[in-house]
Amino acid sequence: MNILNKMKQGMLDSTKAIKEISSDVTELTKLKINLSKDLSKIDGLYYDLGKTMYASFEKNPDIKLDEDVSSALIEIKTTLERIAQSELKIESLKGIIKCEQCGYEVEEHAKYCSNCGNKLTLLTLEEITIKDLPSETITQEESSIEQEVIYEETDEEKKPE
Repeated sequence: MNILNKMKQGMLDSTKAIKEISSDVTELTKLKINLSKDLSKIDGLYYDLGKTMYASFEKNPDIKLDEDVSSALIEIKTTLERIAQSELKIESLKGIIKCEQCGYEVEEHAKYCSNCGNKLTLLTLEEITIKDLPSETITQEESSIEQEVIYEETDEEKKPE
């Protein structure tokens, strides 16, 4: 019986050790989950703070800010302009035409916006690039792009063939 008691005691000790280990693993997992949630919350707060600061910067570009913050806000503005330009070029390449006034997607050969009635004008990629991009972001290649039609021509102009 002595062997059985030792086996029984060994199993009880093993069970106790496993229970402690699983409790530690459970606690560690809970801590990691909470840490991950807190890190995500901080990222969200940083994001909201950045958007708030950028909105303030757009309202008042002359606001006094730290040089690093100011340069980051200017970089955000430049990047947003490049994003808008890229989206416009993608739409052009896909044949998507949007009204300049309301942003509504119109049919390819429309002369007026079916949403707001705005008369659509003929613009080329080159004209949009020069008009919408900050001068330092326009490259030689972009300025020599062939004249591609983005918006339907006005009544006075003829469509290029």
